Amino acid sequence: MKEILKNSSIIFIFAAVFALVYPDLAGFLEPCLIPAIITLMAFSLTEIDLQKLDVKANLKPIIMALCLNYAFLSGLTLAGAFLLLEDTTLLKGFIVMAATPPAVGIVAFSTLLKGDTKLALMANASIYILSIFIMPAILILFLGNAINPLEILQILLGLIGLPLIISRIIPRIPHYEQVKEDRNIVINLGFFVVIYVIVGLNHDVLLNEYRLLIPVAIIGIIRTFFACTAVFSIGRVLNMPLDRNIIYALFGSYKNLGITATVALLLFGTRATIPSAVCILFEVLMFPYFSMLIKRQRLIFS
Repeated sequence: MKEILKNSSIIFIFAAVFALVYPDLAGFLEPCLIPAIITLMAFSLTEIDLQKLDVKANLKPIIMALCLNYAFLSGLTLAGAFLLLEDTTLLKGFIVMAATPPAVGIVAFSTLLKGDTKLALMANASIYILSIFIMPAILILFLGNAINPLEILQILLGLIGLPLIISRIIPRIPHYEQVKEDRNIVINLGFFVVIYVIVGLNHDVLLNEYRLLIPVAIIGIIRTFFACTAVFSIGRVLNMPLDRNIIYALFGSYKNLGITATVALLLFGTRATIPSAVCILFEVLMFPYFSMLIKRQRLIFS
């Protein structure tokens, strides 16, 4: 049972399927969304030692990861949203997604895929710190008077700043070393709540409003499968070392959709979380797809 709870792919898929089959608990669990995000973020960041991050020596690859996530992926997301969507609430959901930092799961994925985990750690930590300034800037740029800058700052301090502080405290808890191997269970359970609530709240739309979902799904496919394949393929053409190419592809295709959904929900209501609900389903499927791409490259060059 413990091994199942540690398997992110199984937990993510089960949460999405369970929400589609039995969404009745989503409304009841909605108040748990923010605590779940804070908990999974805090435990995800515990292994990052900010004092040992040699950012200066790895500045170029960190800037590359930042550009891939905030210029390439955010730009792709916004371009698709502005071109394909007429619904302003859905558009706001995608703008929030573009403003959101990369997924915290990138570090775990890099380990599983045998990527440059050290770079993933440094880049993710650096980008999360910068995102406290980048995210409000993007939201204000595209949404203007539709948002309150102070409210945005308050939300970000709660969803990013607070987990960073808590992550410094958790390792100091007595007996943490004995149980830290099981921290992925806590992270996965947090993701389970997030995915279940977001998909569950949008259950009726996801199963019935096909015309509405078609452009959202197209944008979702572009910003996950197409983005990942494009970055990974360009890296191969440029003879990028595989372990680093894996990291760049992850930063070029994964956003923190938990934060996206929470911010969209707090600012614009349930409908604005539809882009997150759809893209969560695609990101769940992205990991096995990307694993296949990497395996194929390793077979070619072995």
